[in-house]
Amino acid sequence: MDATRTDSVLAETRHMRSHIKGAADHLRNESAPLRERSPEQILYHRYVTAGSPHGPVIYAVKGEHWNGVCPDFLEFLNSFSFDREDMGYAECGYGIQRHRDVMRKLIVEEHHLTGRQPGGGLEIDVGCLSMTTRMAMYDLAKVAMRHFRKRAAGGRPAALVPTPGWDYRGIFRDVGFDIVYLPIRPGNGWLPDLEEWSSIVRKARERDGRRVALAVSNPQHNPTGMQWPADVTTHLLHLCAAESGYLLVDDAYYAVHDPRVPLVNGLKTVLDAFDRNGGDNALTRSGMFDRWVATRPFGKQFSCNTMGVAAITASPRLLRDLGRESWINRYHCNTHNAEVMCAWLKTAEAARWTLETGMFYARQKERVRQYLVDRMGWPSSSVCVGPSTSYMIFEVPAVYHSIPQGIDRFRDDLFYATGTMICASLFNQAAPAPYVRLHLGSHYDIIDEILRRWIVAGLRYDQPAPFPGPAALTRPIARPEFRRQQEGRTVDEHVPLQ
Repeated sequence: MDATRTDSVLAETRHMRSHIKGAADHLRNESAPLRERSPEQILYHRYVTAGSPHGPVIYAVKGEHWNGVCPDFLEFLNSFSFDREDMGYAECGYGIQRHRDVMRKLIVEEHHLTGRQPGGGLEIDVGCLSMTTRMAMYDLAKVAMRHFRKRAAGGRPAALVPTPGWDYRGIFRDVGFDIVYLPIRPGNGWLPDLEEWSSIVRKARERDGRRVALAVSNPQHNPTGMQWPADVTTHLLHLCAAESGYLLVDDAYYAVHDPRVPLVNGLKTVLDAFDRNGGDNALTRSGMFDRWVATRPFGKQFSCNTMGVAAITASPRLLRDLGRESWINRYHCNTHNAEVMCAWLKTAEAARWTLETGMFYARQKERVRQYLVDRMGWPSSSVCVGPSTSYMIFEVPAVYHSIPQGIDRFRDDLFYATGTMICASLFNQAAPAPYVRLHLGSHYDIIDEILRRWIVAGLRYDQPAPFPGPAALTRPIARPEFRRQQEGRTVDEHVPLQ
């Protein structure tokens, strides 16, 4: 690749073309007041207004899948035939019975619960939620808050949330919980330190009078991609039992995983704890079986985030309580999405894609890790590549460590200098270390273009100075020739970075 070329044939590849269109569709906003609610749309508007100096915007932030969607699923979706009854409201927010039956069968099989023989009162129920799991988490938050107020009138309810982590804060704080962050640090291999977590919870109780009302376990952890050992979920389960709190097991990335690495099964971990001694144990006697829920969406697994279909596993009583909250807050729509997803999950192609996409993410992560370390000077310890999720994280360049709000500043500066957008502090609340997150669900073309722009712009861990901020918009970097031309047509194949 000749890095001195100024012409671009990016749009001549179908994957790059769909990415450019998808990024523009999701980031373009002509309303200035609405743009102010999204740092990403503000950045995009400034960049496009400046003439997109480094080429079309490349987006690698929140799990976009404009060109990474499973091809077989897209074909299946485009040929799917609906019936009239698929278009009405559902009576239950957690699914009509035949969809719930499909989800139950899948959960039992994929979480290795086939031989489970639960004791009395320990039977699970599985709902089919036709909306994002965030809705189920809101329902859980309200159930947990009502329970807390009944048992601890005047107390301060705390939600234990990992950091870095997904935006659990946005849900639980809005409902009225104090947020207690449980840090995950690079010094511990990006795995939870249960002694540190216990100390944080104890100090929050003694100093501020906070009591654990809810805790989150994210076994295939976003954003690190690391798997939490089973004892982390067990620890949080027993902590919630002792405090009469609720446990959320967020299994968003259960099957988005390198198939060569054994999978940590958070749901089975919870149920095994209840089943000890035939179900006759202190944990079950605490009433905890009615205070946990596991959420598993399928948008991540098949790269179709807008489908918003998920399996919700809990006790029959808790699922009923969640259903009550759902009735209060929303009409139950999108049953047609559940119809498609349940039909798709029965196909052999769905199982094959799950394996293939796990290997795809593993290759993508290794490619980016190799470039950061070998070409851009990152210490190996400053790049976290776990076996799960579609994400990886890496440390911001050293020069940004001493800059106020250095994580966000690096995200902004890198975008102005390259036109590539990554995730900053939205997922690093109370960040225990200055890292940013990169989404890897896009085609090889897009990841290669991100890396090319970074190298041409001079991104290095040890770069002597920060990027120049908005001034970089007046200093275009060289554009690539991204595909070879043969006989007047584009060869649609992967061309490695040179």
